[in-house]
Amino acid sequence: MNLINVTKSEDIISLSLLAKSIWTECYSEILSTGQVDYMTDKFLSPDAISMQIEKEGYEYYFIEYDNEIAGFTAFRREEESLFLSKLYVKNEYRKKGLASFVMDYLEERCRKDNLSYIWLTVNVNNHTAINAYKRKGFVIFKDECTDIGGGYYMDDHFMKKNINS
Repeated sequence: MNLINVTKSEDIISLSLLAKSIWTECYSEILSTGQVDYMTDKFLSPDAISMQIEKEGYEYYFIEYDNEIAGFTAFRREEESLFLSKLYVKNEYRKKGLASFVMDYLEERCRKDNLSYIWLTVNVNNHTAINAYKRKGFVIFKDECTDIGGGYYMDDHFMKKNINS
């Protein structure tokens, strides 16, 4: 297992295509096809990813398993926390410890940078992810429904895990 930093434009394009594929797979039972398309175009297009990296402080990484790209993650450091924006693994690579590998990496980054907690948002209907995060020690601390345009909303739990307390 390995994390590969995504910075080159050709890698950003590959990541965008990977994101579209995984999102379609992950969210087909939770969101409409229209909303998945809208969100991937808005938040995971090559231009959106480039902007997040260059102007918003996000770090994007491919998750590698057996020399294959198995998924991706994105996060950014904030004042006292680390915001885990994305953690997605292709279906055929799930249950192989990849999410745990990423979480261990993020927790170590928090300790190294003296950050207090990791936080994230997760769709209220994504019970598989919610349960996985709870098993990793995350707790729900608020809910929020956000208008993202196009007639769509993100209905999310906000979850966090204390690290250096």
